[in-house]
This record gives sequence, structure tokens and C-alpha cells, in this order.
Amino acid sequence: MEGYTVWLEPVGIALGIGLLIGLEREWAHKDVGLRTFALMSLAGCLGWLIHPVVAFLVLGGAIVMIGLLNLRGLLVDRTLEMTTSVALVVTLLLGMIVAQGHGLVAAAVAVLVTMLLAWKTELVRFTVGLSLEELRSIVLFGVLTLVIYPLLPQELPARLDPLGLLNLRAAWMVVVILSAIGLVNYALLRLYGARGVHFTGILGGLVNSTATVGELARRCQEGTSETVLEGMLLANIAMVARNGFIAAIFVPGILTHGWIAVLLMGSALGLQALKMMLRNHPKKAVVIQLAFPFSLRQSLMFGGIYLLIRSATIAAEEFLGPRGFLGVMFLGGLVSSASTAAAAATLAGQGRIPVTTAGMGIVLASIASLLFHIPIAWLGGLRRDALKKLTILSLLVALLGGIGMYVEFVLSHAG
Repeated sequence: MEGYTVWLEPVGIALGIGLLIGLEREWAHKDVGLRTFALMSLAGCLGWLIHPVVAFLVLGGAIVMIGLLNLRGLLVDRTLEMTTSVALVVTLLLGMIVAQGHGLVAAAVAVLVTMLLAWKTELVRFTVGLSLEELRSIVLFGVLTLVIYPLLPQELPARLDPLGLLNLRAAWMVVVILSAIGLVNYALLRLYGARGVHFTGILGGLVNSTATVGELARRCQEGTSETVLEGMLLANIAMVARNGFIAAIFVPGILTHGWIAVLLMGSALGLQALKMMLRNHPKKAVVIQLAFPFSLRQSLMFGGIYLLIRSATIAAEEFLGPRGFLGVMFLGGLVSSASTAAAAATLAGQGRIPVTTAGMGIVLASIASLLFHIPIAWLGGLRRDALKKLTILSLLVALLGGIGMYVEFVLSHAG
């Protein structure tokens, strides 16, 4: 009796997965909905729990049944439910995966499947709006990620790189991650950015905060300076959050360092942006056009910047100590805070620099990028009161970031 109680957990997870995917299909008014998907997931799970051969027999029977249903639909209604049919097979396979003890993986895949089904309209709209150049860039991204990356050496021979500065595979992984983040955020910007300056600022800041600030400044017209400034503040918040996210991909523990500075900076920017949003009610959205975030030239530039910053930080840490490292982080933030954050995080993950130092360096790179946005906004055309307000607020935020870094330094040494 006790042996069968262990079936309860996988059966419950399988049922939840089927209900989740089936809920979306039911909401979409498909003939195959909530109950069928739940039963399909349970069939896969129970079949595997009984015996793998039974599970594969169930899978074969399900495929035959789905084929007959589609044949009937084609003959009667002249329609094919290919997406729903594939989703049914995937749901059954997820039930089998749950029975094998991989419930977390199956649940994560179920969420992704539901997202793909629920975002049909958005995905179609984004795909239809792609230009030929953008489509080729996405294909190139896939080739460089799946083909080129595995062929790159992790380390060069000691005679060519005695200090271990050039890690081509690590550099390309950084390029892949930064480009993937940029592609996702670019898609969101294309789909939702036109709804207002707030979407534009946040999503544009996640793609490229410097370009977003420059574009917003160029879109500034009489009577829209306050609205444009809101977008710039939100872009700065998104930039700080993005750098932390990039660092956490490589070293999750890095988020525990520099958080006081980030909290102070984010609070100041957020409160000011909220204050302006409550006071202003823009009638017209400010829309920006950012370049597609992936190209061969841009990927090579990302990789080159990463390798340059990585080499400079190793040399600075080796010969100048922590102060030299932080100086390189600040200068790197003026060029690309995302690449700088990735370089610091990968070095910390490899044990070349302390995680504490890397966290502080990423905060400093974010401060540098934030300050660099002032001349970028001026070059874009932001003038008078709006430029003055951006300058004062940016300097104040940078000061708060410095205070936060100092407080954390004192607390760490006091402990």
C-alpha cells in the first residue's frame, strides 16, 4: 500500500500541467479543452508509472486518435487543428516526464507551452512585422549560437595567452546572453512600446539605455520635455536592473553585494519618475525606433568590448589592486555597462576577483552609464529646464550610489 502513495505526487503534478495548458485551449474556444488535456497528461503519467511500454502504447494510441480527429475535421469542416494536436502530444509527454521524477522540468515546459499558445496574436504580429534584414539576423544568431559557440576553444595555449586573458568561449557566451536579452526586449518594445513613453523607457532601457535616452531626447518637442524625462528616468532604472540580471546569470550570489547602492539609486529614480507621472498626463505617446539588437558587427563589438574589459580588469586587479579594478569598471560603464557587468561577473565566477569587488564594480559601471546619459541627452537635443533637471537628478543618484557603496564597505569591514 505504501508503495502506491508515491504515485500521488506525480499524478497531482501531471493533473496540474494538463489543466494549465487545457485552460488556455478552453479560453481560446477550441473543441479540445480543459478536461481532454488533463486526461492526456494523466494518461502519460499513469502509463509510465505502470510500465514504460504501456506509456509508449498510450502515446501511439493518442497519435492515431489525434490523426483521426484531424482527418474528420479536414473532411467535414476543411480545418486542421495542428497547434492543438501538437500541444496534446506535448502534454502527454510532459505527463511521462513527471512520472520519471522530473516534475520541475515538466512544469517549466508547461508554462512555456502555455505562453506560446496564449501569445499567438503577439507572436504573429511581431513575425509579420519583421523585415528581411531582421529575419536574417535572427537566423544568423541561431547559427552563431548553435554552431560557432561549441567550436570555440575555452582557453588558448599558455604560450599564446600566459595570463589567461582571452577566453573566447566565455566571450561568445556573453555575446549570446546579451543578444538574447536584447532580442526579447526588442520584441516586447515592438509589441508594446507604442502604448506610451513608460513602456518605451523601460523596454528601451533594457535593450540599450544609452540609445533610448538619445532617441527620447531627439523626440523632445515643445510641451513634451517632462514626458521625455520620465522615459529617461525609467530607462535608467531598467539599465540598473538589467545589469544586475546579467550579473546574476553568471554568479547569482553577486546580488547580495552592492544592493544598498542599487536600492538607494532605484528608489530615487523611481520616486521622481512616479512623482512626474502623477503630475503629468501626456496625451500623445513618444515612440522611439531602436536598431535591431543583433548583427554580426554588433556581436563582434560586444565580444571585443567584453574581452577588452576582461583583460583590463585582470591587469588592473593584478597590478593596481581593487582601486584599479574599480577604475576600469567606471570607464567600461561609459562604453557598455552590460558588457562590463558581464565581464565582472564571469571573472568573479571563475574566482579571479572577489564577488564583493565584482558587485561594487557593476554598481560603479551603472553609475558611469547613468552619468554618460547627460551628454547623450544634450547631444540629442534636450535643453533648458529638462536638461538641468536630468543633470541634477543624475548627480544626486550617483551620489546616493556612492554613499550606498561606502556604507556597505563599512558594514562588511565592521563585521
